[in-house]
Parts: sequence; structure tokens; C-alpha cells
Amino acid sequence: MSSVNPNLSQERSAVQFPIEELTQFILGGPKRTEKKRILRSLVDPNKYPVFTNDDKFFLSRDKYYVRTLEKLKKLIQYKKQYDLDRDDWFYLLSETGDPNVLILHDLLFIPTLEGQLSDEQLQKWLPLAKDYAIFGCYVQTELGHGSNVRRLETTATYIHETDEFDIHCPTFTSIKWWPGALARTSTHAAVFARLIIDGKDYGIHPFIVQLRGENHKPLPGIEIGDIGPKFGFNNIDNGFLRFNHVRIPRDQMFMKFSKVSRDGKYSTPPHAKMAYGTLVAGRVDIIEQASLFLAKVLCIAIRYSIVRKQGNDTIKNPNESTILDYQFQQYRLFNSLSIVYTFHFVRNWMRDSYEINKKQVGDGDISSMADIHAISSGLKALCTELASDAMEDARRACGGHGYSHFSGIPSMIEFYAQYPTVEGENTILYLQTGRYLIKAFENARNGRPTPAALSYIKDTSRILSERSRATTWEELIDPNEQVKALTHRHTRLLAQLISNLEKSSRNHPQGYEGAKSNHMIDIVNVSRAYCYMIIVISSNEGVESIKSSHPNIYPILRTLVNLFFANSVLKYSGEFLLDNYLDSKHIEILESGVKISLEQIRPNAIGLVDAWEFSDNMLSSALGRYDGNVYEALYNWAKKDPLNLAQEKGLLIGYNEVLKDVFNGEYLKEIIKSKL
Repeated sequence: MSSVNPNLSQERSAVQFPIEELTQFILGGPKRTEKKRILRSLVDPNKYPVFTNDDKFFLSRDKYYVRTLEKLKKLIQYKKQYDLDRDDWFYLLSETGDPNVLILHDLLFIPTLEGQLSDEQLQKWLPLAKDYAIFGCYVQTELGHGSNVRRLETTATYIHETDEFDIHCPTFTSIKWWPGALARTSTHAAVFARLIIDGKDYGIHPFIVQLRGENHKPLPGIEIGDIGPKFGFNNIDNGFLRFNHVRIPRDQMFMKFSKVSRDGKYSTPPHAKMAYGTLVAGRVDIIEQASLFLAKVLCIAIRYSIVRKQGNDTIKNPNESTILDYQFQQYRLFNSLSIVYTFHFVRNWMRDSYEINKKQVGDGDISSMADIHAISSGLKALCTELASDAMEDARRACGGHGYSHFSGIPSMIEFYAQYPTVEGENTILYLQTGRYLIKAFENARNGRPTPAALSYIKDTSRILSERSRATTWEELIDPNEQVKALTHRHTRLLAQLISNLEKSSRNHPQGYEGAKSNHMIDIVNVSRAYCYMIIVISSNEGVESIKSSHPNIYPILRTLVNLFFANSVLKYSGEFLLDNYLDSKHIEILESGVKISLEQIRPNAIGLVDAWEFSDNMLSSALGRYDGNVYEALYNWAKKDPLNLAQEKGLLIGYNEVLKDVFNGEYLKEIIKSKL
């Protein structure tokens, strides 16, 4: 085992809180922490070479895909051997350091079955899916339509005579495009198509369709292929799918809510929002992933920033400075670190809210469904937006080496780049949340029922009349003051939006609804402000809830949540100054408070990333190694490049093919000089 870089050792010894306590807090307590350490050992590449990642940068797409399937096979063995629950299973998958098609089967396909199949259908299909006797994917997006699900073109026409549905892609733009695990892996699909009965269109409904038969070959009438290289996620087989009048039995329509009888009678669910469950579940999962992926990137960037020395050397003092000691490096990385831990509290709050609502829906109570849908939509958009931006900033903070795939960060950025788009493109989600807020404001003003989560809207006049009375940093970061500030900003923007909509609607040909198209920017801004408020509320609730139970880690987590709040206000300081909720003195106090927070975080930075216990194999990073031997790793990994291995064998790739002619000038004798 290689020795640890002395700079990292020194930093770890100076951390001001017990790292083990923070680790247990992150991973769910002492017992879960111990269990997860055992799970991590199951994918140790030193014991099980199939999980190695140090050569993945050199693999072709086909070999990378096969490597992924080899991991899949071993992982399924583990799942059955140890009877892993959901939390342990997804932790094990994440510890491999690579996306796996299992995620698409277990996170999308199975929840769709569970959420939308009838009890009778579940008895048939769910055991097959959970046993991996069939492998499924979620097939919704088409070439011509993604976010606008209502305009999907694939049809499912009921055939009375045979009691079947005819699945068909009638146009070129109706070809299904993008579903993960479709091109080569899946045997079945949850296909979303327009339900047609006797010429009448009943809208989009899901159907389970078998795609492949003997020897995994596509069934008649089904054309499947790979959509080609992507920005990232290239070990996953995203594909296209074209149906040419494929027949399926009637009972393969998902019938938990909507149903079609043998005589072709269509019945609707008791409430349209009952079908929101799968969408919300996917967004909650993405919100949970935001802190995890950003934590990985920052683990790399902060470890490297402790090892890397640059500048400040003079003739009298030849020692260069550790780059993490530069204030602006701290500003970049610690602000992002505040996002990680703030989001950790948000994810717990969102998961709890989702589980409570899920139980209510199961009992027939859908009163909170629209609230959870709107909140999860907006939070998914803001969390992925902030996490993506922070990841790229961390890559830049690593300088030139951050641009190398060996840093591990580009791969993570490439993978995470899908999240602002999948499960609802962020702008669309902001607009959905905005419509929910507009409706709630109108209801409150007209004396109609208002969601409990938005009850404060009834006090709009009082909220807008208030101004901050805080005079110190301590007063500004008081949890109640944080919530009041963000609530004021959101409420003012919402009230202003409503006023502007009313003015615009007077001259708009489509009236009030049509006027919304002229205020899309404002609607997005209102939604974003609302989500910042939710984040500040939930993170403050979360950090205060551990004040007594975790007194050793509370102070540093409190500092991080405060830093997130301060940056949220400073980012939009103009909006707080516009109506004098805050004044210039408040802004000065917040700016000074941010700098003080950076100083408090600095000695604890390494502990805040080490606590996540990311393995070197999971990070796949020369820069983020636990031992800090960055430069040796960069050199040794570069030596593994096939181009370098060929050169060691005397094969100078490119020379005999082209360069030899360029250097000797022979190729120039073939040309005939002429003027253009």
C-alpha cells in the first residue's frame, strides 16, 4: 500500500469534528454504516477484478457495454445472495463507480409496474421483473416529442375481434428514441402510446410490450437499434424502437387506473392525479442523487487542492502555496460544499414527504398529490441546475488536470448532464410549478381552499410590508430570519407576476391564459424563488433536528447551511434591495459572513469529503485518490493508454500511415501549382 501524501495526513489530523460521526450521519447510523462498508467490500476490484475501473477510459463502446453486463451478472448474484433491500441495493450499484442498466430496470421499469398495474397484472409481471427473468425499460420519448407527452404519436388501437391492441408508429417522428437499456438489453418495455377505441383518442396510456424472443432477437414488426454515441452514459444502450402493427393482448395495458373492458368500454381513474406517482418517484430519486454526485466531484477537487501547490513563491521563500489556501479557491469549492450538505437535508425531507403522500394515496387520499408533484418538479429542476453548475466549476478549479478524463470529473459531468433533461426538462418543470403557484395565489385571493404548504400566501399583504430588522450576521442567519427573507422574495415575485398577468391579459387575444406565454421568464423566476425557499426551510429544519443528537457535527453543518443561505441572498441581492427588504448594510454583513464561513470550513474541508467514504475505484480519479499520490497516478494511467503501449512495442501509430510522407515532402510533388 502506498504512503499517504503528508499534506493530506496533516489536514486529516487537524479536522475539528469526529469524521466517523459525520460518516454515520450521512450513511444512516452505525448499523447501516457498517453494513454499507461490507457492501463496498463486495465490489473491491482487488478481490473481484470484474469491478475494476482504471482501464475504462480506453474501452470501446462495445467492450464497455459488455463490461457493464459482466458487472450486472455479479451484482444480481449479490442481490439474491444477501437479499438486499432497496437502500442497500442502490448503494451497492453506486459503489461500482459506473452507471449500470440495472438502474433503469429497477428505478424506472419496476416502479412503473408497481405504480400502474392492477393487482392481477402485478401477480403475473412483477415476480418476473424482480427475478430478472425479464428485463424492462421505460419507453416514452419519441423523435418528435419529449416533454410534451400529450402529443406523442405512437398508437395503441383496440381490435374488438381479437381482444388485442395494435401498437404502431404511424409517422417517422413517432419512432421511440432515447430509452435506456432498450437497444440491446431489454426483453420488455413499458410503452406509452395513444389509446384509440373505435376511432376515438383517449390520450396517452402505458402498455407492456415484449420486444425480443428466441435468442434475444427482436420480434416481428419490431425494429430496434442504438441511437449512437452520447455526451456521456455510453456504456448504457439508449435506443430507438419502431413498431409496425404489433399485436398485444388487451390485458397488457396497464390497468390500475384506466381500464378497457372486453367490449371496448373505457373507464377513467377516479382522479387524474392518481397517475402522478411514477413521475414523482423518479424526480425524488434525482433530488436524492444531487448531493451524492456533487459530493464525489468535490471529494476529488478538495483532495487535489490540498495536494497541489502553486504560486506565492519568492527568492526568499521558495515554497509554493497550497491552492486550497487561496480564498477564491475556497469560495468556489466551499460554496459548492454548502450545496452538498444543504441538499442532503433536502433529500431527506423530500423522501419523507413522498413516502407520507404515497401512503395517503394508497388509502385513497389524494389531497397532497398536486403539492408533492409541484414541489418535486421544481426541486428536481433547481437541484440539478445548481449541482451541474457546481460540478463544472469544480472541474475548472482543478486547472489543466481537471480537463483530463483521468481526473474523474469529466466522466461524472458527462453522466450527470442528463439530469436537467430526464424525468422532465427543467424549464418545463419550472413552468409546471409556476402554474401551481399562480393557481394557489388566485385561490387564496378569492377565498378558495389553499394548500397547507402555501397557506402563507393568505398573508401576502403582511409579508410584503415587512422589512428585515436584523443588524448582525448572527441575526441574519437565524433560521427564522432565513425563512422570512426567502418567503418575502418569493411572495413579492409571485404577487408581481399576478399583477403583470392581469395587466397583459386585458390586451391579449387569449386572455389570462394566453398572457402567460408573455411572462414565461417571470414564471420560471417565481418557481426558482419558491424552490430556494423550500430548500432553506427544509435544510434548517433538518440541521436543527440534529442539534441535540449530534452536537459534535452540528456546528459545521450549521455553518454550511448558513453559507448556502447567504449565497442565495447575495446571488439575487438586487431583488432584496428593490423593495428595501434588505439594505446595503445587510449585503455588506452577508459578504463578510461568507468570508468568515470559508475560514471556519477550511480546516474541516478534508473531513467533510472524506466522511462520504468514496472508494478510489468508485471515483476513478487520479486527482482524488485517498493517498493523494496524484502525479504518480497520472503518469501510470497515461502509460496504460493503448497508443503508448503500442509505442513500447515499436508501433508508431500514424507515422507509417501519414506522418512519414508529411515529413519527407513526397506528397507535395503530386500537386500542380495554380492560383485560386
